[in-house]
Amino acid sequence: MRRPFVFLTAAIALSACAAGLAGGSATWSGPAPDAREVAPGTILPFGQMARVCGLPDDALGTAVEAASGFTLHDSAAGDTAPRTHYVTGFSDGCARQFTAALALFGDTGVHEATAYGAGVAHEPVAAAYEEVKRQICGVPKGQPCGRSAERLAANTTFLTAYAAFGASGRHADMLLHDRRALAMGVER
Repeated sequence: MRRPFVFLTAAIALSACAAGLAGGSATWSGPAPDAREVAPGTILPFGQMARVCGLPDDALGTAVEAASGFTLHDSAAGDTAPRTHYVTGFSDGCARQFTAALALFGDTGVHEATAYGAGVAHEPVAAAYEEVKRQICGVPKGQPCGRSAERLAANTTFLTAYAAFGASGRHADMLLHDRRALAMGVER
């Protein structure tokens, strides 16, 4: 008669482990890059992000990539000209939009390897990431997340938007965490 109890105890332990891998939620007091709401169809200049609510899924374009609970949509996938991109997965149910010729997600491990190795990080994105990392990973500024990296990556990602397709290099970095846009930095 003890067998069901053993299986139930094992199931509870496994779900507790899985819950431990879920990304934690960190706070950030900096200004949100998506504080402004725009009407559907608004074209934003490069380097800005805004909320757009009430857009049906078929108006978002092609879903091209997903990371850490967020999905990137391209309004004209396959084009190389600057155009509207959307990101979904936010707690308020509204999409976020921005203009770019190319956009892609980057994970926290790649960010740490490039930012700590070459000092490449834009403010306020770097400051917001350091605060999130400190709260979730318990490590000081400038140190990799370490053994909590998987937990951090579960709901934290970077989104990089490029102004032009090709070698221009001008880009905007956005930090997305726990169904929120925390920070945005633009290379001028």
